[in-house]
Amino acid sequence: MYLTPEQNILFSLLKTSLWHDKDREALLSIPSETDWGELFTLAARQGVLGVSLDGLAQVEKRSSLSKSDQIPGLSKELLIRWELSVQKMEARNKRQKEVIKELVALFRENGIEMLLLKGIGLGMNYPQPSHRECGDIDIYLFGDYEKGNKVIENLGIEVDKEGTKHSKFYFKGVPVENHKTLLNVEYSKIDKNLEQHLLRVLDEQGSNSIMIDDVSVRVPTPDFIATFLTRHDIIHFLASGLVMRHFCDLALFFEKNGGRIDFVRFEKLMREEDQYDFFCSFLAIGQEYLGMPEESFPGTSINHQKVTVLTNRVLEDSLYNKYRSIDKKEIETIWVPRRKLLGLKHFLASKWKYDSIDRWLFYKIFIQRIYLTFL
Repeated sequence: MYLTPEQNILFSLLKTSLWHDKDREALLSIPSETDWGELFTLAARQGVLGVSLDGLAQVEKRSSLSKSDQIPGLSKELLIRWELSVQKMEARNKRQKEVIKELVALFRENGIEMLLLKGIGLGMNYPQPSHRECGDIDIYLFGDYEKGNKVIENLGIEVDKEGTKHSKFYFKGVPVENHKTLLNVEYSKIDKNLEQHLLRVLDEQGSNSIMIDDVSVRVPTPDFIATFLTRHDIIHFLASGLVMRHFCDLALFFEKNGGRIDFVRFEKLMREEDQYDFFCSFLAIGQEYLGMPEESFPGTSINHQKVTVLTNRVLEDSLYNKYRSIDKKEIETIWVPRRKLLGLKHFLASKWKYDSIDRWLFYKIFIQRIYLTFL
């Protein structure tokens, strides 16, 4: 697949940031005609502004020159803008950590235990955890979903309970999703099967914990995360597409936790639910473009030809997905019929994704969407 100079440089920055011994030499010979403004925009859209800035810092250490002096075409103004953007990201991460600590304390006061899904927990795998772009806080309350909603409502906070999978609320300005179920079991047989598996793992293995300052926060075990994160990313990919942040999450998680995952059980499960080829293509991007060591994933009996084709199509979709290039806030302001038409065009263009799992899946989802629209 052809990559622009800016895309190649971004991948080199990510490699040297995530694995410090990777691709430094490539970064010391950056073409003078590099469009750094375009690269900055690309990194922002791919959710890796912080990680890519860390790559520049690694180059600085290697050369002993300042970043703006040693890199042709990178203006001081753009570098300052980049650094300010990352500082805002650090502030958002810090705010999320404060909210997580408060939620843990609040729920425990009411006899509820909280499991943190994804987010800050995945960020712990990064060399600079605060440089992982964060979104919502996803939590699971071990069957106390309704009780947890009531605790939040008693604080005078509005809880949106329209979704079948989770409720939504803002806690001190930070969006939180309280999961009633771990996956969307209402409409998907695959999710129903994987949900049962996740609940079994949770029952068998319990949870691990991470420390956020002086507060212990419960997080899932690696076996749980492997399945949950893979399915989450596949659903995200089918619905709207993935960005490099998602592939960084997967690559770092499997590299750091490979020895603690029951790969035989994981592979069997993913194959049974027709998720394995997409999973392999996601990790292939981690290996080929982000520097993930190949030994981190002991995959067996892979259909290399199919995975190679999928990998190229997944990467192309991530870099050139026109639907993802539209700002989410902009989409929300579009006239509803036009927005529905835009969503339909994107859905039809994504037919190949569904066909890669099951040739009838696209039609099943299409009928389901029509039903839900009229409902």
